[in-house]
Parts: sequence; structure tokens; C-alpha cells
Amino acid sequence: MFTRIFGKTTLLSYLIAFVLLFLAVYSHHKAILLNNPLEGSTFKLVISTVLSVISLLFVEWTVRQQFLFREGSYHLLLFSVFFWILPINRWDIWLWIASLLFWLSFINIIKFDNNKLGNNFVFNSGFWLVFSIFFKVDFFYFYLTIWGVLYLKGHLSFKKILITLLPVFCVSVIWLTLLTLIPNFPSFKTANLILNKFSFLWSERYSDSLGLFLVIITMILVVLKYFKILTYIGNKQKNSFYNIILILFSSIIIILLGGSGNVISWVSFLMVTSILSTQFFESFNRKWLIELFFLACFLIVFQKEMTNLLF
Repeated sequence: MFTRIFGKTTLLSYLIAFVLLFLAVYSHHKAILLNNPLEGSTFKLVISTVLSVISLLFVEWTVRQQFLFREGSYHLLLFSVFFWILPINRWDIWLWIASLLFWLSFINIIKFDNNKLGNNFVFNSGFWLVFSIFFKVDFFYFYLTIWGVLYLKGHLSFKKILITLLPVFCVSVIWLTLLTLIPNFPSFKTANLILNKFSFLWSERYSDSLGLFLVIITMILVVLKYFKILTYIGNKQKNSFYNIILILFSSIIIILLGGSGNVISWVSFLMVTSILSTQFFESFNRKWLIELFFLACFLIVFQKEMTNLLF
């Protein structure tokens, strides 16, 4: 069933993926509302739905534009189901927005090519990263990701580094101008980096721990699969894979910066996993393994929902 629908890209595969994503968001919202009514406002539900759709659209764009997969759409199903599996207990809207702005920065830098529009993509990448830093100050580390992509493309230079930092100067000038003209305008504040305990990997609830374990194992398998076929793929796909590995490490840093209990920080990690999953599943000759995998995913979802209803 899963291979028949998601083994190719059709309107039905998009429809099912988005319906599953909406159900996942609503399920998390309902659980949050039961545990903490203040966290489960309708406004947060709407914003979370929009952000989840944007996350899935970023996954779809990266798959189609960078990896040139043949016809599968397993990444749509995997992201929706894995998002449902996550044991989300609150909506951290600001961290989620910061993560998506960082992804927008990443999308711009991987579009860079050494042509007359190349510097525009470099500037835009730095521009969106500056705005992500507004929502999560720790994200200034991800300039290293941007420069890493430029290095892999063979175009890292002092000039390119200055172009990525130019938006910082532009925004600072505008901000200081407004601060001078408007006395009560908010000023820059320093923020301390606080690393929180990485304790939310495993939950007291068996279904939550099993779900996170499945996410991690899937990520390891798809990455190992790519390393195995690196000698057989073209240079463009190799470069795309190395870029995705860079954002994979960045996603792990987002998880660390997200703090204990903040499972929204896993969304970027899920996006990387989903992007790599289509090629991984398309390589299977035994399609029943794919059916078994997604059946296991839905059993975890079902167990999670039943646990929420009972307890």
C-alpha cells in the first residue's frame, strides 16, 4: 500500500502526507492542551500548523531541486509520520521559526553558483541567518555551516565571507538609526549561551522512547546508505550529500541548543532524515520491507494515541 502510493509522486501522495501532518499537529496540540492549557491556545495551533507545512515544503524543495530523485515521495510520508511520533509537550514557536529561517538561509546558499547571481544567493543566505539569530541568538554558530557549503563548492573566500556578514552590518545600521530616532525603540541585548541537559532523548513512557529510537536508527541507516553509494553517484549529487551532512550536524546542534524537553528542536533533524529517505527507500528491491517499516511507524503512532487516551 505505502509503496504503491508513495513510490511515485501523485496528487494523492501529497494529499495523504498533508492530512497526516495536520492530524499529527492536532494530536500534539490536544496532548499539550490536556497537560498545560496555557500552552495549547488556538493561535499556537494555527501557527504550528503553518510552520509544519513550511517545514514539509522545505523538505520537498530540497529533494526535488538538489537530489533529482526519480519519482518517489517517501520523504513526504516519513516526515509526517515521524513528526507524529515525536513526544511534543509544548510549542516553542520562536525556536521553530529560527530553525526554519536557518533552513531558508541554507536553501539560498546551496543554490549558489559561480555566476552573476551567485553573490545574491550568498547575501540572501546571510540575511535570513541574521533574522534567525533574532529568534535564537545561539544560531550565530551557523555561519560555519554557510561557509562550509561555500568551501564544498570551492568558492570560499574572504570576499564571500564578507558578503555573508554584510547583512549584519546593514541590519545594525538600520537598528541604530531607529534607536536614535525613536527613544523607546528596543536596543540590542546580550545573551548568554546556556547548554541545557541532553536528557529528553528517553522518556519514562515506552512509546516515546521507542519512537525517538526509530528516528535515530533511520537517520543512521540512510546516511550509511549514501556513504556506500558515493562512488557510484555524480559529483553534483556528492556535493549535495555533503551539504546535507553539514546541515545534519547543524540540526544536532539545534537539538542541543533547544534544551531539555524541547522536542521541537528535532524538527530540523527530521527534515534531513526525510530528505535522504526517498533515495534510501527507492533502493529497496524487497518492497515488503518498506511496508513493514511504515506499518511499524503507524503502530507506534497508534500506541502513542492509545496511551494519551488512557493516561
